[in-house]
Amino acid sequence: MEKDAVLIEQSIAKQYGIIPSEQEELKYSDWAKLVSGLMEDTPLGRIVSIRSETDREAIKKFTSEQKKVYNDWQRFRSRKIMGDPEFFRSYEEQMKALERSFAAAFGKKGGG
Repeated sequence: MEKDAVLIEQSIAKQYGIIPSEQEELKYSDWAKLVSGLMEDTPLGRIVSIRSETDREAIKKFTSEQKKVYNDWQRFRSRKIMGDPEFFRSYEEQMKALERSFAAAFGKKGGG
């Protein structure tokens, strides 16, 4: 999801104390390692935790904002599973936008 790009940037800044847009020398593969190591106490980590919750009792206790995050993710996954052609067009567009954002923020050095 496109808004996850902002959460990734915020999470990198919080966890590692670096501003992604100011890191011109890191290769994409190094950025991927930073992102994959993000912990639950970061903005992205909290969202992933909400999205992946399976305990019905915990879900019932979610705040209205947490429920919105959870429900939006469930709808997103349902559309993907059901093979909605519009979903795939939208998903591909979002992924290309995310890639462009990364390329602009982190440069294209290293290529992977």
